[in-house]
Amino acid sequence: MIKLFIADDEQIVIDSIKFIIEKNDVKADIIGFAKSGREAIEKVEILKPDVVFMDIKMPGIDGIEAIKQIKERHKDIIFVIITAYEYFNYAKEAIDLGVLDYLLKPLNRNKVVETIKKAIEVIEKRREAMLKELELKEKLNKIIPYLEGQFLYTTLFSGITYDDLSFYEDVFGIELKRGYAMIVTVEDFGKNIKDQNLKLSIEKQNFYDYFKTIVKNIKKCLIGPYFIDKLFVYFPVEEGDSFEIKNNSIETAQKIIEAINQKVKIPYRIGMGRVYSFENILKSYYEAEMALKMAKNELIVHFDDIAMPQNRFKPYPINKERLFIDRLMTGDLQGSFSIFNEIYEWMVLEYQEDVDKIKSKLIEIIGVIKRNLSYYAEEENFIENRELEEILKINDVDKIKFIFINTLKNLFDSIKTINKEKTDTFMAKIIRFIEDNFNKDITLDDVAKEVNMSYHYFSKFFKDQTGKNFIDYLTNLRVTKAKELLEDETVSIKEVCYKVGYSDPNYFSKIFKKATGMTPTEYRLAIYKKGGVVGGE
Repeated sequence: MIKLFIADDEQIVIDSIKFIIEKNDVKADIIGFAKSGREAIEKVEILKPDVVFMDIKMPGIDGIEAIKQIKERHKDIIFVIITAYEYFNYAKEAIDLGVLDYLLKPLNRNKVVETIKKAIEVIEKRREAMLKELELKEKLNKIIPYLEGQFLYTTLFSGITYDDLSFYEDVFGIELKRGYAMIVTVEDFGKNIKDQNLKLSIEKQNFYDYFKTIVKNIKKCLIGPYFIDKLFVYFPVEEGDSFEIKNNSIETAQKIIEAINQKVKIPYRIGMGRVYSFENILKSYYEAEMALKMAKNELIVHFDDIAMPQNRFKPYPINKERLFIDRLMTGDLQGSFSIFNEIYEWMVLEYQEDVDKIKSKLIEIIGVIKRNLSYYAEEENFIENRELEEILKINDVDKIKFIFINTLKNLFDSIKTINKEKTDTFMAKIIRFIEDNFNKDITLDDVAKEVNMSYHYFSKFFKDQTGKNFIDYLTNLRVTKAKELLEDETVSIKEVCYKVGYSDPNYFSKIFKKATGMTPTEYRLAIYKKGGVVGGE
C-alpha cells in the first residue's frame, strides 16, 4: 500500500480521486490533502508520502515551485501533475522536474488508476533495488575484512606496488595515500606452543576479534590478517605536522586501550611506526615491530620514543626477500640460496638472542612463498606442517637455517614441475593462437596481448622456448602452409599469398624465395615437373 498525498484547490478533484481509488481497489492510501502550494510543502514534510498528485495552478506558491522545493529535501517522492487543458503547455515545464506523469482535468478514471499503478510499479522496483543493494552491502561487509587482510598482506610481503590507489580507496571507503602502522601483540604469544591449552588459545582469538571491532569503531583504518603473533593495523592520515600526528596516534592507541580494558584482561602491547606514503608502509611496519622489541615494558610505544643503539638498527632487507622469492620461483636454486644467506645474516645480527623472532620471520617468508605458489597451482601443501613444526621446536640458529634450506630444496622440485607444466600449457596456447591466425595480419604484440604478457617479456620467452624469434617462426609457418597450397593447381598464387597472411603478392614472392630459393611460380613448376612435392626446400 503506497502513501498518496493530493494537492489541489478544487474539492471536486480531491473527491474524484478518493472515489476512483475506493471503487477500483487501488493499493493506495490517501494520507493528506492541501489546497495551496505552501500547505503542500508543509504537510509533505510531516507526512512523507510516496506519491504526490500536484495541481499546477494553486493560490500563492504554484505547483511547479512547490515540487521544486519538496524535491530539494525529498528526492524519492514521485510526483504526478494535475492540470487543465489551458495550462497543458505550462505543465510541460514540470516534465523537466522528473514528474512521473500528468492528469488532465476533468479526470479520467482509467488514467488515474493507470497512473497510480505506474507509481506503485516504480516504488516496488525501487524497493527491490534497495533490498538488493542492502543484500550486496551485507555480503560486502562480510568479505571486506578478508579483502583488507589480503590487500595489506600482499602489500607488505609480496612486493606489489599500486600505480592507482583510487580503486582500493573506493572499495574500502578510505584514503590510503599516507599513514602509519600499528602492531598489537599478546604477551608471550608463540612461546612454549606445545604447552598452550585450548582455553588460552580461545582467549587470544577472542582478544584479536574484539580488538578489531574496537579499532574500527574508534578510527577509520585497514586491518591486516592475524599472523605470527601479530595483528597489523594501517591508519591513514592527512598531511600535517609530524609531532601532532604522532600525538594523535598515541591518543588513538590510548582510546583503544581504554575500550579494550573494559572487557579484556589478557596482557598485550601496542607498537607504532612513523607516517609514510603507502608504497613505503613497510618501513612503518618494521618500525612498529622494532618499537615493541626495544621497549618491552611499555604498553604503548612509538618508534620515535625508543632509544636505538648506535649503528644497530637496519631495516629488514625487503628488496632482497623479493629477489629471493623471484629466484626461487624461476628455478634458480643456487641464486635463491645465496640471497637467503644474506637475509638470514640480517636476522641473526638484528635479533641476536631472540630465536623466536628469527622463527617468526622465517614463517613469514614461508607464508610469502606459499602465496606465490598459489598463483601457480591450486595445490597448497608444498611445505609440510611437520617442517614448520621442526623449525618451531629448535632453538639453535644454525640448525634452524639448515632445516629451512632443506625445506627449500624439497620445494625446488615441486616448483620445477609446476614451471614446466605451466610453460607447456602456455606454449600450447601460444602455438594454437598463431596457427589459428597466421593467415591474418598478426604481430608479436597481438600474441603477447592474447596471453597477457608484456611485449618485451613475450619476445624473450618465445625465443627461449622455440629457439626462434617470433617473425622467423611466423614466416616459417606461412611458407610451410604456402607450399601445401601451391600443390593445388586450382589455387592461384595471389590466393595463396592472401591465404597465408600476406597482402602484397610481390612481398610474398620475395619472402618465399628467401626461404626456399625459388619463387612461388618456380616452386609450383618444380612440383609439376617432378609430379610431387619438392623436397628439402
